[in-house]
Amino acid sequence: MGKVKAAIFDMDGVLTDTVKLHFKAWKKMFENHGYKFEYEDYKWKVDGKPRIDGIRSIAYDVPEDKLIEMAEEKQKIFLEFVEQENLEAFEDSIWFLNHLKQNNIRLAIASSSKNTTKILTKIGIYNMFDIVVTGYDFKKGKPDPEIFLTAAQRLNVNPKECAVFEDAIDGVKAGIRAGMLTIGVCRDGQFDRLKEAHYVVDRLDKISLELLENLHEKLFKII
Repeated sequence: MGKVKAAIFDMDGVLTDTVKLHFKAWKKMFENHGYKFEYEDYKWKVDGKPRIDGIRSIAYDVPEDKLIEMAEEKQKIFLEFVEQENLEAFEDSIWFLNHLKQNNIRLAIASSSKNTTKILTKIGIYNMFDIVVTGYDFKKGKPDPEIFLTAAQRLNVNPKECAVFEDAIDGVKAGIRAGMLTIGVCRDGQFDRLKEAHYVVDRLDKISLELLENLHEKLFKII
């Protein structure tokens, strides 16, 4: 086996197109409370963060009990959208997961979402992963590396032997802080947003294990 022994994936926007549902739910919730909220706000201020932190980045002047109330409202709206929409995993994600499994790479999910298990089950890929870390399993949200280090520990793999796949700015920062090879997945083509990542793609079928090994070798030679 090569230097990369495990792959750790964020879920929303990386494996399935829940981004549009999250954005719609955030927008509806914020507008219910008189806040203007656009897609750029979502990608730069909210995406990848625990729910309370995301709300605080927009509604920074409200008390804690109000933040909790708004978080519960956003969750309720999001779950309504999940029930209405026909969610599926991206085809390139399925291909890549199978490619890694065929090469005996261990697979993990590390998502801040507390809806992770529900979504993975709905799109039919929950059983592809060796472990699943969700918003219930850590205390410090991204960009803190705790979520990825928790995944590596549960996989019994050294962080340096892990590759992280993220579509959020704070997720990329967390992967780097965890000391892992960090791949930005930028499906909207705005690669500059994830420029801190070690490598950026718009689809997962543009990556192979061979490419990951080459990136890993260059990264840790430099470090």
